[in-house]
Amino acid sequence: MAISRVSHITVYVEDQEEALRWYRDKLGFEVCMDNSDVVSDLRWLTVIPAGNNDIQFVLLEARSEDDNSRIGTNLMTVLSTDDCTAEMAALQAKGVQIVDPPAEVPWGISGIIKDLYGNPYNLVGPK
Repeated sequence: MAISRVSHITVYVEDQEEALRWYRDKLGFEVCMDNSDVVSDLRWLTVIPAGNNDIQFVLLEARSEDDNSRIGTNLMTVLSTDDCTAEMAALQAKGVQIVDPPAEVPWGISGIIKDLYGNPYNLVGPK
């Protein structure tokens, strides 16, 4: 046996509709799955970067005190882009919080944003 890939990243959210609008309208993500048939009394909502369902982001509504404590506490997730500078400018124009503006680093151009709950995302693109 061997682990071959990451398939899902869980993002705890206060409100799935609010989170869906943010990830769709700000980041341009698409809905991959949206149903309540996976587990009873649970809406399974996943979004993906447009056209890439290799890794799904599970927008999971917090349902307990423990879940609530996880909102906004995800580790840094790295997102790839063809043009970090242009993408960061477009995100800023949409009201996305820019933590670190794009800058040249040894591995390319890198910048950091936060989602609506404070989870950090590192956008990285080529020089």
